[in-house]
Amino acid sequence: MNQPTDGPGRRSGPDGLRAVDRTIRILLALAASPTGTSLTDLARGTDISAPTAHRLLGALRRHRLTRETVDGRHALGPATLVLARGFLGGLDFRVEALPVLSELRDATGEACHLGTLAAPHIVYVDKLGSTHPVQVMTRIGGTAPALTTALGRALLANSPAEVVRQVVTASEAQLGPLPAWDPEELDRTRERGYSIDDGESAPGIVALGAPIFDSEGAAIAAIDVAVPAVRFDRERREELGGLVRASADRVSSALGHPANGPDLPTDDRSDG
Repeated sequence: MNQPTDGPGRRSGPDGLRAVDRTIRILLALAASPTGTSLTDLARGTDISAPTAHRLLGALRRHRLTRETVDGRHALGPATLVLARGFLGGLDFRVEALPVLSELRDATGEACHLGTLAAPHIVYVDKLGSTHPVQVMTRIGGTAPALTTALGRALLANSPAEVVRQVVTASEAQLGPLPAWDPEELDRTRERGYSIDDGESAPGIVALGAPIFDSEGAAIAAIDVAVPAVRFDRERREELGGLVRASADRVSSALGHPANGPDLPTDDRSDG
């Protein structure tokens, strides 16, 4: 019996869904390797046979979703920017956060980020650069490990335990061991009200972050201030952390989150 199709040469049913799943795995793997990766490493990392990966890359390349670098590696293509712009343009929290982020940058003179979770990474949704000559080297649309960044820790500290477990599992599978990861840091983040990344994500950079909540009380994004360690005044850490937390609370309020809304039940959060 022939497989049903959605058009000439297009399979649907289990085979079609399997191909979609494999294609998504390839795209996510390439997103984790911005400078590109070899076909062998891509096949190994996605658990897809090399011939199948090669065939799927060909289809993605025809739509400019992937490309080959000058040295023959496979990387994301320019059409992914269309998808990224569509995603970013639909985020209401970005609209509400931008003026607050601008005020925070002006008050601190340091780089400020807005990010959201895309396990096992955070994605930088917006960024305002420092007013100082020495800049923090991040970019809108870039990613970083959620477990070691201030943005990621702020989000995970206020997420259900299952979300944290999924991020930890995905991090180990895609990124390998993360020696800077300390499960108890999420508890400390909740207690102080802001997260800290003291060079674990990027050596020489200190970042403080706080979560943004929607009207239902879910942590949907986070903001941070990132400062080169040579410029960071550790005696004012609590002051800066409070400023970041207050800024995030303003965005949450604009999204309909009550100022003193109910927290997640203790047993629904990560216990590390």
